[in-house]
Amino acid sequence: MEELMSREHLELLRSSAFESEHAQLYDTSYTQHEAAALALEQEVENSLASISPDENSDEHRRIVKTQIQIHRERQKALRPHLESGSGFEDEDGNECVFVPAPNHWGANGDLDEESGSLSAVQHFMSWQANYSPLTYTPLYDELPSPDIPYYSMLDPSQPPITYHLHRTREWTTSGCRKYIYTAREFSDKYALYMLETSHRCDNQVTAADFYRVAEYPQPCIDILLSGIEKRDSAAAYKSRCIHLRGPFSTPIKEYPDRQQKVPWSPRRFTYGGRRFVWKPGDPHDDVMPETLYEFHKDWAKPSSRTGKRLDDANTARPIVWGEKKRKGKVDSYTIHFAGGVDQVFREILLASQMVRQVCLFTAME
Repeated sequence: MEELMSREHLELLRSSAFESEHAQLYDTSYTQHEAAALALEQEVENSLASISPDENSDEHRRIVKTQIQIHRERQKALRPHLESGSGFEDEDGNECVFVPAPNHWGANGDLDEESGSLSAVQHFMSWQANYSPLTYTPLYDELPSPDIPYYSMLDPSQPPITYHLHRTREWTTSGCRKYIYTAREFSDKYALYMLETSHRCDNQVTAADFYRVAEYPQPCIDILLSGIEKRDSAAAYKSRCIHLRGPFSTPIKEYPDRQQKVPWSPRRFTYGGRRFVWKPGDPHDDVMPETLYEFHKDWAKPSSRTGKRLDDANTARPIVWGEKKRKGKVDSYTIHFAGGVDQVFREILLASQMVRQVCLFTAME
């Protein structure tokens, strides 16, 4: 029982460290991250001496070591903001803005109907479709009209939110290759999200998990991808269906216009009663992050024999867009979200882009 309580206490300590970040209790958060890291380091030591198959597994130790790394990194992010810290400038003399690691607080707020967010509308509509009796009177007096462009509903005073993507890979003891893809905040220093998947030899990637680092190893989005029937050198560049199961009763389903054809996009889905489409970020570079637009209508392209479609998307008003930079021999990717996109929707979109890129990377290596 003591061991169970200690595990519960550790989990409480870990979550409190991140909650203190959001409450701007930076000194308290720093101390809690320190205590959590020390407790986890002790857990690794204990596991090496343990005969329990659960505690003594390589995977268990990998997870704990990742948690330690997360807590130590959060301490680095907090250091300039402590009362005894070095002030609000980084080592380059730039203003240092603290970005708390996203957690369920922000997500739960977005899902509350009073937030007015698109995710709250999606939450309500999915609940109503699955659980509501026909006689149910909507909580919303009137849902926002899809005729009002989503982009125009966003607060123009909010700047875009940027994530820098970085990938690593490891071999596991079972002979699988594990891919770990992280999304860092605008300064490109501290990870806020992680996506993990693994595959063996030339097997396809068909599933992945997306995490907030504050809640690792509990995923906030589970991802499934359709497989490619005909494998060839271009298989990784062929379109797939992507199902993203987040906080809603049904998954968000992205469907390409042309199944199993190069490139991945256009790929369409509905969210909050609105229709969105991913389009190529660069028609000459398949690995470039895609660009997201809202559209109202789409139709078959005349004379197309392969299923190409046209739409009325306003391509002057992207909701998500990306870019690629060269750092030495490695390409790095940056993704931007229009200011005001709520956390839950942003996480769904980020997970979609990250899993697509991981599929492309597995083919390139």
